Amino acid sequence: MKKFIWVLLLLISCKSTFYVVRHGEKVDNTANPPLSVLGQERAEDLKTELANKGITEIYSTNYLRTKNTVKPLANSRGLVTKIYAVSPADSMGVFIEKLKQMKGKNVLIVGHSNTTKYVVNGLLERDTLRVDIPDNDFDNLYIVKRQFFSVRKMRFFVKTYGKTSPK
Repeated sequence: MKKFIWVLLLLISCKSTFYVVRHGEKVDNTANPPLSVLGQERAEDLKTELANKGITEIYSTNYLRTKNTVKPLANSRGLVTKIYAVSPADSMGVFIEKLKQMKGKNVLIVGHSNTTKYVVNGLLERDTLRVDIPDNDFDNLYIVKRQFFSVRKMRFFVKTYGKTSPK
């Protein structure tokens, strides 16, 4: 029985799941706008969607709209949101490498329409998302599962959450 528990713990510690989203809807197109009412609702929907996923770390860029998108989940889990830089480009590369080294974590990363694809592609180590997220698209939840027990295995899922974005 002890061997089984050790093997189970080893398997769990060799897998991480990353949940990557774009920030919720913003009030306007100024440089650093807060979330709109719809964006605030989406942030609550994200909290509900990820409530039982065992999120252990949360990362956001240093903008109101991204920080406010993760705030309900961070508050509910008692987590401090960690800030990552998206520019210069090498900062993003360093951040992605840091994520790839994580083992046994469930991580939420919130970004922007033009950065989310870099995080997803970096974690998958291949160009899966080829274009930026459209400006009116806020409801995608990208899930990357990285497993490193005996062989490296990565899985990718896309689902939506909250109200459907207008197309």
